[in-house]
Amino acid sequence: MKRICLVLDELYPFTAGGIGRVAHNSILDALAQSTELEFHLLLPSYLEIDSRRAGTYFGERVHAHLAEMRSGSEQTLEHGSVYPPAAAHTDSIWHAQSLDFLRALKTLSARDGFRFDLVEFPDYRGWAFCTLQEKLLGLDFAETEIVVRVHTTDGMLQRYEPREPSWEQLGRFDLERKALHDADRVVVHLRDTGQLNADYYAFEPRWLDKVTVSFPPAVYPFPEPPSAQGAPRDILFLTKLQPIKRPDLFVRGTAQFLRENPGFTGRAVLACHAMDDAYRDEVRRLVPKDLEARFLFLPAGPEREALIASSVVVIPSAYESFNLVAYEASAAGAVLVLNAECPAFGERTPWRDGVNCYKFDGTVDGLARTLSRAAVESRPRPVEWKADPPYWLDAAPARRADPSLRPNPLVSVVVTNYNLGRYLPQALASVAASTYENVEVIVVDDASTEPFDALVLQRIETESGKNAVHLLRNPVNRGLPASRNIGIRHARGEYVLPLDADDCISSRFIEIAVGALERQPDFDVVVPTAGYFRDEPSLAERRFSNYALFLGDAPSIGLVWNRMSCATSMMRRSLFAEVSYDETLPSYEDWELYLRFVHMGRRFLVTNDIQFHYRERAGSMLAGMHPERHISLLSRIFASLPRPLPPSAHLFALLAPALGHAREVARLREENVALTQAAGPKPLRYNLVDAVNSAIKRMPFIHPLLKASISRFGRTP
Repeated sequence: MKRICLVLDELYPFTAGGIGRVAHNSILDALAQSTELEFHLLLPSYLEIDSRRAGTYFGERVHAHLAEMRSGSEQTLEHGSVYPPAAAHTDSIWHAQSLDFLRALKTLSARDGFRFDLVEFPDYRGWAFCTLQEKLLGLDFAETEIVVRVHTTDGMLQRYEPREPSWEQLGRFDLERKALHDADRVVVHLRDTGQLNADYYAFEPRWLDKVTVSFPPAVYPFPEPPSAQGAPRDILFLTKLQPIKRPDLFVRGTAQFLRENPGFTGRAVLACHAMDDAYRDEVRRLVPKDLEARFLFLPAGPEREALIASSVVVIPSAYESFNLVAYEASAAGAVLVLNAECPAFGERTPWRDGVNCYKFDGTVDGLARTLSRAAVESRPRPVEWKADPPYWLDAAPARRADPSLRPNPLVSVVVTNYNLGRYLPQALASVAASTYENVEVIVVDDASTEPFDALVLQRIETESGKNAVHLLRNPVNRGLPASRNIGIRHARGEYVLPLDADDCISSRFIEIAVGALERQPDFDVVVPTAGYFRDEPSLAERRFSNYALFLGDAPSIGLVWNRMSCATSMMRRSLFAEVSYDETLPSYEDWELYLRFVHMGRRFLVTNDIQFHYRERAGSMLAGMHPERHISLLSRIFASLPRPLPPSAHLFALLAPALGHAREVARLREENVALTQAAGPKPLRYNLVDAVNSAIKRMPFIHPLLKASISRFGRTP
């Protein structure tokens, strides 16, 4: 029996949504074709679904489970690991949900004995991220194929819908991108959708090698052919009231058609779910006053279903990965009018203009003209298609043979110290406790001035002949990035692990990281999730006061916030033949290094549990960071990046620092409103413009580009 787990938050008939309908149809079709499949449905606990009822609906070979979605600030000790709390996932709440799905999968295995042959995640929300990291790190799921099915990512929606630049949006974009990039297999319903995602996320050409095209059972079971219908009576919009679905285009094009065709007496009906009331009201306001009586807004439900067979159904979407509604409406007898610019209705799909649908060019005029055709020409026949055999029936792709693993390649741990001698012994002890034995430790002292440091360093120097600790002393203070570069130049290992003298590494991290990089030649960096500690007792009890979580190769959020890695990570030493730490930076040197790696196309793995211990103390570099210094350092990082930036970077990220700075300025000015009123302040909108201009001028490579663009715009042709 092949055991398959589907991770879902949509499931027909229990929830709305096309993803749930595709899952429903595909499960029933697969069960009918094979007796060798067993399905498990893993649903988030926030869904109001009775898991027993969901399993019963599909039959005895389908079992439903709920994954606990945590909230709050409590960490979780589970499966021998410490997992950070939901509140620690400041890049995106979807990262926290991804971790909770991983926890649920591990619990189903450990507690209930369910070992899955295949786990399928949707692309939306990037929920596969944590499970993929766990597998690629070699910690679990070695025999499980981790699949991501393409529906539509939030990142793809950002291309078509206006979004305000925010940390959350950037985190979502990179989380989904990385889940698609790292998946064992990617399933698309249409071939063009795979290429579109490859282009949009700037994946390397060989990413398409792991893409499987699997056309699903669009309608299941297939209905009887509809009886002949007369001329269509109404014009229907059936998909969501959401910008990407283009209800604005429907309203404008249909209104123009009604004006140009006074003999058509039918209605324009928007029978669908509204994403939010404000957007629904915005769409309503597009209806001309003289046509308001002809436009009807209905919720999804029986009345909507009764209208389909006798109507023209318009699907004006700018983007769809498949669009189940079109197939269902055609099978029910509707006349279909489709946007030819949408990839779901392109030439390599079952849709043929004038045969089973009418296509328009994506414009208001084009829609009005095509509606005129649909109202008078002969009714097209229903669309015909052939669903592919469920890919679940395929044999799993052949496992790539593990490369020949070298016996314990040498790891160089580079410990940098400046007046932190009171903490240095604990940092070295954490390395000595490592379960990986072939380690050399290089301590680089940056001309410390504290007497205690002199004693500790003297002891290290005395003992250096008896162990693998080597001491390098800078004759003058060179700064942290220079000290790291010096240590790396002296390193002999295949791998390098930087470690500050006041921090600690877990005993398993080096072994995990080396094993992963030896097995995964496509990856170059392993990032530990970080827990902050304040003293030795709290560290011993694994009571962490704060956390730092990362996404690894995150080219977009990495432009404005370091969610790539903490300062400590396992890196291939060969990387430093190309780059090194920027010695001119007084801080953020690790951020700058990682961003260059990511923009060079280097790939990272990330641990899900806490493997790095960061000491919270007064006087640390982070403790002294303030907004003005942050923006100044960020502008220097931008200035060092190669031009042009890679296509994998979502460039609206560059607006986020300016936006955040503008908001901070506005907040401070509002707090001092009494003083500013006395002085006769400028309107707030002027203050915001001033703040944005000021922030942009601090980014050296943005300001000249804007000036050049404005100059070109102002020229007379």
